[in-house]
Order: sequence, then structure tokens, then C-alpha cells
Amino acid sequence: MMTPNLTPIPELYVSYDSAQKLKVEAADLVSHDLNPRQICDLELLMNGGFNPLKGFLSEADYDGVVENMRTADGTLWPIPITLDVKEDFAASVEIGQDIALRDQEGVILATMTVTDKWKPNKAREAEKVFGADDSAHPAVNYLHNTAGDWYLGGPVTGIQQPVHYDFRARRDTPNELRAYFRKLG
Repeated sequence: MMTPNLTPIPELYVSYDSAQKLKVEAADLVSHDLNPRQICDLELLMNGGFNPLKGFLSEADYDGVVENMRTADGTLWPIPITLDVKEDFAASVEIGQDIALRDQEGVILATMTVTDKWKPNKAREAEKVFGADDSAHPAVNYLHNTAGDWYLGGPVTGIQQPVHYDFRARRDTPNELRAYFRKLG
């Protein structure tokens, strides 16, 4: 029988008070407006769904995940979690800079410290991650035709969860689900 893991999954959110302070400070930062897919990735990073990741992959972690499904430290991870941006945005940020990550209404969800900035080999990523560089595959099509040409990596500091207007009763975090399963025995 498996023993239940009762340890809370680490989340990347700061406390409420820190979040209020950070929101004010983040208003002055260069900001990136996230698309719906990026908001989803950010939410899973912040709520522990992508634990043990602490942010968007660094270049070294990305290379390891693409080549052998492992981050640079050897942790098993199946697919790159990257923040893709357009070239002009990538050119406007420096390594070590903090940026604000906003939803489509301009609400600041998190900040990120940019530790890495690179232009990935998307054909290689498609081949290694999805098995073929074939645009008939929806994820490969997205990679080549929608995703930005540059990737930014770095740790994320969560300020608030994205607001959802649909499926509100189905938006449990990993920790909320663990508590629910415990309650059910």
C-alpha cells in the first residue's frame, strides 16, 4: 500500500501583505502580457502543479529537458516550460532584470527575474519533445507559428492567481486537492 504524502506542495506565492507591496513595486517594471497558454503555465508554476520548478526553465534546464527529459540537476521533467517572447521584447530586457507578468487585462500576476535569454532551436525541440518536426501536430504548429522566437528563463514570484470566469468549481490547486482527498479518506 502506498503511504499518503501529507507534505504540502510548495507554492510560489508571497503572503497577502507582501503581494500588496510587490504589486506597487511591480507597476514600475517592464512588463510582459501573457497569452492564455502562458497564463496557464504560470498558474501551474505558482500553485505547485509544476513542482519542483521554481519558474520558467533556464537555458541549461531547457537543453536537458529537450535532450533527455531531465533538468540540469537530473530531475525528471517531461516537457519544456518556457516563457516565449517576441524578439523585440527579448532585446529590451537584461539578464538579472525583474519583469512583471500580466494577464490580458493588465493585472500583474507575478514577477520574474530574468536569468536566461536565448533563441531556441525549435526544429530540434519539436523533434525531441513531440517526436517529429511536423506542423500537422498542434503543439509543433503552435511552437513554429504562434510562440515567440526567444525564450526567457528565471524564477517566478507569485502575486495572485489568474482570474477565471469558467469552471470555477473545478479550479482546485494541488494542495486543495490533497486536502480534499484526505477528507475523503
